[in-house]
Amino acid sequence: MEQGMLWGAIALVVCALLAAKVWLYRWVKFKMDEGAITQFLHSDAAAAHGHSSDAIAAATHIAVARVRLVCQQSKIIGGAEPQWRRL
Repeated sequence: MEQGMLWGAIALVVCALLAAKVWLYRWVKFKMDEGAITQFLHSDAAAAHGHSSDAIAAATHIAVARVRLVCQQSKIIGGAEPQWRRL
C-alpha cells in the first residue's frame, strides 16, 4: 500500500513538472514573438497608422495566425485587425 502511494506521489510531481515546462515554453515563445513584433513596429516609425498582420508576418517570419494571436494577447501592442501598432 505504501509503495502505491509513493508511485502516485511521483506521478503527481512528474505531471506538475511537465505542466510547468509546457507553460514556461509557451510563455517564452510568446515573449520572443512579442519582442520581434514590437521591434518591427518600433523600427518603422513612419507607419504611425500601424501595420497589418500580413506585413508583420512577412517582416518577422512569424506565421500570420501567430502574429494575430500575439497582437491580440499582448499588453504592449495596440490596435485591432487589420492595423497593429506599438503602445
